[in-house]
Amino acid sequence: MANDANVELTILSGAGRDKMGDQEIDDNWKFEHIKINVSKKDFGKSKIVRNELKSIFDNFDWVLIPAEKKNLLLLFYALKLKKNNPSVQLFSYNHPILKSKNGKITFLDKLITKIYYKKLDRVIFYTKQSCDWAISKKLINSNKAFWANNTIDNTEIAKFYSFHLPPNDNPRIVFIGRLIASKKIEVLLEYYRELKLRIPNLKLDIIGDGPEKSILEPILKVDIDVFWHGTLVDESKIAPIMSNGSLVFVPGHSGLSINHAFAYGRPYITLKGLSHAPELDYIDNEENGYVLAGDFKTNIDTISKLLINANELERFCVNAKQKGASLSVQKWVNQLKSSLLHE
Repeated sequence: MANDANVELTILSGAGRDKMGDQEIDDNWKFEHIKINVSKKDFGKSKIVRNELKSIFDNFDWVLIPAEKKNLLLLFYALKLKKNNPSVQLFSYNHPILKSKNGKITFLDKLITKIYYKKLDRVIFYTKQSCDWAISKKLINSNKAFWANNTIDNTEIAKFYSFHLPPNDNPRIVFIGRLIASKKIEVLLEYYRELKLRIPNLKLDIIGDGPEKSILEPILKVDIDVFWHGTLVDESKIAPIMSNGSLVFVPGHSGLSINHAFAYGRPYITLKGLSHAPELDYIDNEENGYVLAGDFKTNIDTISKLLINANELERFCVNAKQKGASLSVQKWVNQLKSSLLHE
């Protein structure tokens, strides 16, 4: 977005999440970055954040307030600032509805979602399906609902990788994401062990870190075919791993890791569940990946067949590459600008 000559972008950010496997990217950004030493969980209620927002609020045409429960106080403060600066518009870029733990949607989730959608001038959803769903459920007026496919920076990937098929004789599963409970690390290892009984030369690459790293430690000591790479944010380091990977498998919560897999032209597999992000809509079942809903043995059969069938794996990879191209950051910028400029 900041590369667009017609856009002046400022990011007001906090200190992120503590001990959750995050790593900050240091770069010479083309946007103004105002960083405040406030944790993610405290950001929405921080007086420091409010004071900083007040000092810069009238500089902008649009201000994004993430529609999250912890940011509700920040929303109302922005609405207060807007009274003295009516030309400033408020928007959010988000999931269709707030959720509680384990993907449950409570009465409070629905209520806070409706408050956001009523107060914001515009809401941009991660997918068209999410946008249509929110309208159909009467969560939001259609005249303020838009969508822009969520994405990653494929231009950065292109610096270090050009599409090619995975090696035929070296089946590898890649997991990419934070090592947290919602990702189901234990389930990942359970599937890997069973698949390795059928495919003895199978290998597992794990990209990520977090509080559930301890689950990996026993298998890392005894299985030389399991590789833990820690948190990687530079595509120069991620590209060699993804390049050799056959597919990406994240059994738990899946979101932008789907985009990441498709940007490399790799199929994405996950298990059906309530906690997935809207990016799940990008998976075309049996075409560029699977959202597995069967029992353990049936799911193992499905993954195993894809790993050992070169022709089928090639078809999935090509389809994943095509989907990734349709989700490019360039298209995201155009969709986002169109949503904000729409009259």
